[in-house]
Amino acid sequence: MAYPYQAGPTLSPAAQQAISTYQLGAYHSEFKVGLTRHYLTGLIAGLIITLLFGFILINTGNDSSNVLLILFLLGLILLLYYVVDFLIHMSWRVYLCEQGFLLMKGSQADPFRWDQVQAMWQQVTKHYRNGIYTGTTHKYTIQRLDGHKIIFNDKFKQVEKLGDALSDAITTFMLPRALASYNAGQVLNFGPLSVSQQGVSNGKETLPWHEIKEFGVNRGIVSVRKEGKWFNWSTISVAKIPNFFVFMSLTRSILSQVRR
Repeated sequence: MAYPYQAGPTLSPAAQQAISTYQLGAYHSEFKVGLTRHYLTGLIAGLIITLLFGFILINTGNDSSNVLLILFLLGLILLLYYVVDFLIHMSWRVYLCEQGFLLMKGSQADPFRWDQVQAMWQQVTKHYRNGIYTGTTHKYTIQRLDGHKIIFNDKFKQVEKLGDALSDAITTFMLPRALASYNAGQVLNFGPLSVSQQGVSNGKETLPWHEIKEFGVNRGIVSVRKEGKWFNWSTISVAKIPNFFVFMSLTRSILSQVRR
């Protein structure tokens, strides 16, 4: 995977040692936890609730109710939760390299080489309230061959850029191997769907390649349309499909071969 060079801060000795030890190749870019919207929303909400009900409690004195006290305590707990959570994660860094990436939790190194990645799931959700867009949440889960998982979410600055970079690198590494396995007659599993030379299966039936019109994605849902049919043969959430972009690239490549 070739990244455009991105100048960044000098790597810590621990990060340099880990990148060298685990043979991750040249370092290209860094992503870190920061005071993102995720934290600011929680901190502001906790602060407002604490101050509001604290003020009411002080001014009502002995006439204050247990409900007001509970609300004050809930606001304080919410505020403390986000403060502590930020202090715990503020030292976390992700370093993207040519042969993988490194997650540094302070001085603790958690390496992921591309050839050690088993699967990546992604869940990008746009939120609306009364038809008005209120924001997007991100969750990227990566699992190594040994079963170890990590999650990147909106605690990280530019988490969507991080997710896209990881997805691109993993797809670039996995796609040639997936095509080779397909051509060798193997069945490739992508969660609820599987791909083989016979077609695409949803676990109940297999749709032959010549009957597939297209694979589409709309609002986080993957649809498989059957030739001559108005309705979709199958609809699956993107979040349920491991290595989603590998699946989409593989199936589109196969369809292009079938239609030649």
